[in-house]
Amino acid sequence: MGKITLEILGGGGEVGRLSVLVSRNNSGILLDCGINFDENGNPQMPLYVPPKRVKAIALTHAHLDHTGAVPLYFVSSKIPTYMTKATKDVLRPLMEDYLHISGYYLPFEYEEIAKLFKNTKTVKYGEQVEINGYTLEFINAGHIPGSMSVIVNVSDKRILFTGDLNLAETELVYPANYREEAKDIDFLVIETTYAATEHPRREDVEKRFIEAVKEVVENNGIVLVPAFSVSRSQEILVVLRKYGIDVPVYYDGMVREINRIFLSNKAFLKNHGLLRKAIKDFIEIRGWQDRKAILESGGPAVIVASSGMLRGGPSSYFLRKIYDREENGIFLVSFQAPNTPGRLIVERGIFEEGMVERIRARVEWFDFSSHAGRTELLKAIDDLRSSLEKVILVHGEPDVQRKFAEEISEKYGLNVIIAKNGDKIVI
Repeated sequence: MGKITLEILGGGGEVGRLSVLVSRNNSGILLDCGINFDENGNPQMPLYVPPKRVKAIALTHAHLDHTGAVPLYFVSSKIPTYMTKATKDVLRPLMEDYLHISGYYLPFEYEEIAKLFKNTKTVKYGEQVEINGYTLEFINAGHIPGSMSVIVNVSDKRILFTGDLNLAETELVYPANYREEAKDIDFLVIETTYAATEHPRREDVEKRFIEAVKEVVENNGIVLVPAFSVSRSQEILVVLRKYGIDVPVYYDGMVREINRIFLSNKAFLKNHGLLRKAIKDFIEIRGWQDRKAILESGGPAVIVASSGMLRGGPSSYFLRKIYDREENGIFLVSFQAPNTPGRLIVERGIFEEGMVERIRARVEWFDFSSHAGRTELLKAIDDLRSSLEKVILVHGEPDVQRKFAEEISEKYGLNVIIAKNGDKIVI
């Protein structure tokens, strides 16, 4: 029959660049194939295996740290690739934008991206597919609309690959429910991005955010909300609509295209009606004339714009226009990576625009994370532990993973492996 092996190609001892090959007899299923960016913004690829060893690919969701290297496998091959329709629809503009910005550094071009989509097969939650002796099951991961976890059945073993995971209910998507949807799992490959973090209750975050927005607009200020174009911006628009913010609310950047994609994927949304109302009632910024007109109007407003870390995009333009007035607000709602403008603003209250500029506007960060925190990750393990043989930790920082592994071992008596890139874990 051959031994089953998990080959860690990326995501070992790092957040992002996740890629794992589940193989038997030297061939198998590739689970995600993401990238990271170095400090200069250049893409870093995961380890690579010959395409002839890959019988199928499953992509858990559209974020580039899970998908950005997958076109490599289409330079000379045609591999069936499974993802939800929402992921496919979102991935197309993300890939095109990624190639436009980073194309010089990438070992593939538009042709390989086109081949990827030509070989894509869309799946639904609860669906199963069989390929080359493997049975794949797809379940909701709760991370963003269309995100999925993948159960790989091979021989008599069931391997759950979480991808990015969320057990907290948000206004946009329903949480993952492993207790009901992932029974009798033998091996768990789980992300650990926030394994040392306790996220606040989503309801509390929403209320604190809305109170802060109201305080700024009541003082005739402009609130800039830099947000990831995929999922985070839509969640913020829904929250603003839910609480009835009664000043003009604008949205700008790739947010506009993702809005339309999500509306066409109703099955993957918890609150499709409220998102539709938000997009209808709020105002789409269509270009530079709109941006200038908003700033010249002088009235209170809320602007939701990409990019979420203020690395370019319309959010950077608006930042330069509003940072120096105390009545304005810059409310960050997305993860801020080290060395990004957003991180600099949160930690030091400055940004660099040729010279260092002190932010006079009100700056706050709100934890709208779409990843499970420590308690939620432990719950996921607890829901599965009766059948688990091993837990494999990926997509996390080494120090965080060591402490989390100790806690899992002490709490549940489970065998825990902290994966490293290049590991071949025989199960």
